[in-house]
Amino acid sequence: MKVNKTLLAIAAAVAASSNAFNVQAQSLSLPTCQSATSDPDGDGYGWENRSSCRVASVEIDAAINPATANSSNLNQPVFFCQSAASDSDGDGFGWENNRSCVVAVDSGDLLPGAVEFRATCQSADSDPDGDGFGWENNQTCEVAGGTAQENSVNSQITSICNSSASDPDGDGFGWENNQTCVVSTDLGTDDDGTGSGFIPRNICTFASSDPDGDGFGWENNATCIVNSSSVDDGGEPPPEENFPAENSAAENIAEEDNAFIALSPSGVLASGTPTFQWRALANAEMYTLAVADSAGNGYAFDIDPLTAGCAAGGTCSATPDLAYYDNDLTWRVKTTVAGTEGPETQRVSITTPQNINVQPVKSGQCEAWPSVAYDNFIVLNNSWNSRAMHSSDWTQKIFVHEDTLGNVTPTWTYDWLGQFDGGEIDVKAYPEVLYGPKLGTHISGTKEETGLPELVRDLPEFVVDYSYTETGNAERNVALESFFHDSCNIAGPCDEVDNRAYEMMIWVENPSIRTPGQLALTGVMVDNRLWNVYIKPNSNKHYIAFTAQNSQPSGTINWNRFVEWTAAWTAENAEDLGIDVLSPEFCMGAIEFGTEMWWGEGSFTLNQFDVSFSR
Repeated sequence: MKVNKTLLAIAAAVAASSNAFNVQAQSLSLPTCQSATSDPDGDGYGWENRSSCRVASVEIDAAINPATANSSNLNQPVFFCQSAASDSDGDGFGWENNRSCVVAVDSGDLLPGAVEFRATCQSADSDPDGDGFGWENNQTCEVAGGTAQENSVNSQITSICNSSASDPDGDGFGWENNQTCVVSTDLGTDDDGTGSGFIPRNICTFASSDPDGDGFGWENNATCIVNSSSVDDGGEPPPEENFPAENSAAENIAEEDNAFIALSPSGVLASGTPTFQWRALANAEMYTLAVADSAGNGYAFDIDPLTAGCAAGGTCSATPDLAYYDNDLTWRVKTTVAGTEGPETQRVSITTPQNINVQPVKSGQCEAWPSVAYDNFIVLNNSWNSRAMHSSDWTQKIFVHEDTLGNVTPTWTYDWLGQFDGGEIDVKAYPEVLYGPKLGTHISGTKEETGLPELVRDLPEFVVDYSYTETGNAERNVALESFFHDSCNIAGPCDEVDNRAYEMMIWVENPSIRTPGQLALTGVMVDNRLWNVYIKPNSNKHYIAFTAQNSQPSGTINWNRFVEWTAAWTAENAEDLGIDVLSPEFCMGAIEFGTEMWWGEGSFTLNQFDVSFSR
């Protein structure tokens, strides 16, 4: 191809025609530029706040409307944009090659009187590849007597890059103004030694990566060649969420092409812990497999090239124990190169399986809470009472990171807005990590693995070790809890039958204002620490909470001591206090660790949450 979009000049006859393209009228509707520096080419138009603007006190008529031009500027060309994508705000004006341009019809549909404009090169040296076209004065020019070499790969590149930063992979080709450009005339030597110019070895996954149709595209921060294996996706650039399907062309790329791409899985998963595969990246020191939903909930898994089985190149693979359940997800692989963040693959769409125990809650009044499973734990983005907010502007995200040593760190971030942006006394959410069965849909492991569920009278000894760090300013607690059920068929408000019979909470850190309920006792010694005891005789007779008299961001809790104390104390005082008894015939579900949220923003990192049991 010769050029992608020709530069056009409007002859004087265009302005006289009744159906002429009225650039002037359109320009007068543009906002006024705040600074003249927004117009570096001095054509009267600038670019500010992601929109074209008109520079004040600049006579633009003569530059854009030949009908009002004098003889000295009659031949001044109107530069038309090579791509409509240069006009992101749709005002009819774009910015290419360091100058303003007008978005118009193709040359085949020119208005009456319009003529093609292409400058003549002043020097044949402007055409290093001999295709008959050069680059001078920030525009394409035609070498006198030159002819296009349509069969040459390099002759398809007609633009010279304005900045070498457009070529981050250093292959001599860049990407500017929605087209491929040449960084310099020193393009190196082909593999065959012919010296005809460097040809990138990566094959484009998508044909749409080459919007200007010159045979070269841009994917994964590198120039690629479009060939018969490139997926024809309708000619539209693929959005970030759209990725190759399983067994697509991405998987058929020859080994020697050495493209750093994600390979599999894609589509509906057969397992909650699939094996992920991707092409190796030379010089990668570490890979990070990242799985997430559209809101940013998900997990990351670090793996070195040796462990991934691709230290010498080829295909890398990883099967993390982490499993994320939120139905529609994407995954990608990021890299560390020379100690800094390196290239990353495209994102691939996957759908989690529907036939396993651990699933988002979707029934009743419950929302679909994203969850990440690891070992015998589940991290749950529990926003059970978000309806108490006055708007939907709140955010809460969970993320889990596993390093190469197998250390797993759950984190959640949140912004529950201001004190009066929701019900002031209402808890809005309880992002958490759970151990054991919570509800009928979230089960972190079998009874053999977790010791739960179990009758109170038969409980094994549970020991909890924890530590956490936090940031931000929020009204929230840090609390552990367990629900006790009237049978060991654990169910809750999101199941057909809610068989919860009692709730016991342990607040290891208290909010500044809120309390759990009615104060019943102070200075109670349980598990060698002092606690205050709260109950709710008027609103929730089957509830008890222990609040630490001093915050405890790390420590060990012997869980059975609190269960035993509660069972004995409620049996003795329930009738007088108007509360229910924690019966030894109740069945204990999960041990949960989370933060009840009232308002404010911040982050919470659970550095340690280990639960052990013995009989």
